[in-house]
Amino acid sequence: MYVYRGIMKFFIIIKQHSERVKDKNFRLVGGIPLWKHLVNELTGQDVYIDTDSDKILDECQNIEHVTAYAREQGHINLELDASFKVSPALLMIERFLDERVEDENEVIITPHVTSPYIKLKTIMDASLYLNQGYDSVQACTSHQEFAYYQGAPINFDQTVIQKTQDLEPILLGNGAFFIFKKGTFKECKNRTGKNPYFYPIPFPESIEIDTHEDLEIAKKWSRIL
Repeated sequence: MYVYRGIMKFFIIIKQHSERVKDKNFRLVGGIPLWKHLVNELTGQDVYIDTDSDKILDECQNIEHVTAYAREQGHINLELDASFKVSPALLMIERFLDERVEDENEVIITPHVTSPYIKLKTIMDASLYLNQGYDSVQACTSHQEFAYYQGAPINFDQTVIQKTQDLEPILLGNGAFFIFKKGTFKECKNRTGKNPYFYPIPFPESIEIDTHEDLEIAKKWSRIL
C-alpha cells in the first residue's frame, strides 16, 4: 500500500445528481456504489470530498481516511444555472486550497469517481513527472489511429499510405485524474499548468462513465476483474 499522507492530498468532487445517467454516482458496479470504488482504492491516503449529497456526508463519517464537507450553496446554484456554461469545479478546488492546504508546494490530486478502476499505483507513478520538470499531470488515453479535425488530418500525411504503427499517437484527456501543486493552480487558475505531462492510462483503468453504455461496460468488467 502507498502511504503519502502529509505530502499530498486527494480532493474529490461528488455530485448528488447527474444529467445523462440518473443517480450515476450511486449506481452499483460490481455490487458497490460507483463513488465508493475510488474512495476504497485510496484507503490510507489523505482524502477530502466536496459533495451536495447528505447520504455521502453521512457515510463518510465512518470512513477514517476521508474528510467530507458540504458544498457551498453558491456552487450548487451555479451547477443548476443553465446560463452558466462551465463547471464550477475550479471554484470548489480554490475553496479547498484556501481552507485546507497551506503549503504552496503541496501536491494535489483530483481524481474522478466516474473512473472506478483507476489504481493508486497508476496515480502515484504519474505524480513522479512533477519531479521531471512538468508542473502538472493529466490522465489521458492514447490512440494510434488516423485522426481528423474539421476534415483535415492531424497525425498523418494523406498524400501517402502510412502504416498505423508509424502514426503519431493522439492523446485524449479522459478526466480520470489531474495532479498539480497549489502554487501552480493559483498561478494558472486551472488544474493544468503551463507545462503539463499527459499520462496515458491503460484499459480498463481508462473506463470513464459518462453514458449508460459506459456504465454497462464497467459492470461487465466488474465480473472479469
